[in-house]
Amino acid sequence: MADKLDWLNKHLILIRYLTLNDTVEKEGYKIRPDLAEHFVGVKGTEEMVFKFARLGDYKSACELLAYIAHRRAGVWWAYRCLLSLAEELGQNPAVDRDIADIATSFETTVPDFAKVELPQIPPEVNEQADAAVASAKAKLAEAQAKLDPEMHQYVQDAVEVAFQEFKRVHGIHPLDLLKKAVERCKEDPYKIDPNSPLFVEAEKLKAQIQAARKEAVDTIKAVIPPKVPEHEKKVRDNALNAVYRWVVAPDEVNSKACLDTGNECPDTPAGLLSLSAFWAFGNLMPGGEQVIPTPPGLASNGLSQVLLMCALHKGGTRKLKERYEQYFNLGVDVLSGKDNWEGSLLDAKAPHESIAGSVPPKPQAGASVYKRWKPPEHI
Repeated sequence: MADKLDWLNKHLILIRYLTLNDTVEKEGYKIRPDLAEHFVGVKGTEEMVFKFARLGDYKSACELLAYIAHRRAGVWWAYRCLLSLAEELGQNPAVDRDIADIATSFETTVPDFAKVELPQIPPEVNEQADAAVASAKAKLAEAQAKLDPEMHQYVQDAVEVAFQEFKRVHGIHPLDLLKKAVERCKEDPYKIDPNSPLFVEAEKLKAQIQAARKEAVDTIKAVIPPKVPEHEKKVRDNALNAVYRWVVAPDEVNSKACLDTGNECPDTPAGLLSLSAFWAFGNLMPGGEQVIPTPPGLASNGLSQVLLMCALHKGGTRKLKERYEQYFNLGVDVLSGKDNWEGSLLDAKAPHESIAGSVPPKPQAGASVYKRWKPPEHI
């Protein structure tokens, strides 16, 4: 929760519905079953918004704000949330991953906790073994010194006769066999044959997987065009320009511009906000002979989804819950009348123009961007 709970002393004035009943019936707000218990005994929308905030559920508070906000103020609020996200991305830009980089390697990586190290023989154990061998050799030499030389030679001759017989039968002298055994002990007992059929088949399987992966990547890239950063920035700026013009003067010309720019990038926060501004205008046929009202909840749901897209956006410096808390605080400032677009009108400069590389808005023919504006009857 924020260090300064300024919203505790604020009163929401730029809202369209004072009661939850009106919000549900007239705007189509849905009370989630898992949150129903929190609504018990609460009738006012403002009371419910701040109850969610006290519970730390800023996401639910923002969703309700989107449904009760005055449409013009709601679009301005979402616009401010986009600027907040832009500030984050300026400090920690999002990095897009090329789909061609996915699954390029099939080499297994063993995590540290699963790694097993071969046991090491302590130095003192080796020292004790060397001492025991030296002692055995000394005792053997001492015993041999006590033997009768003639008898000792007789025994050695008899042993050699037996060894030669062993060699005749098995084709190798016992001492040579012992030497070979010692050499084999020095070799890796688990030596892996790189030409094993298992490895051959594994390589074939890897080749098949890589071929399938390449075909999948080529298919996806053929269907989904690659992103062009310059173009994406251009359509984003166009959408923000249209949204700002609409907030300043939500007339038919600016509403139609929001529809056109929003349709260019509806899958982006700026594009969806542009469409939401068009829906918030309240007339689906601007410039027509009659007003076709926007369905209840369409603009409100659009604003709610814009905030969700911003909260889930990769990069930045905040996590989802932190972003929703930030957006809630921005919403309270806007709906309480503290934050509005008047300052930017005095400066004749849109706030998003401060974003690095943004293109200043250019009024379209007939658009009343910096002029005194009179609202249409249907808003």
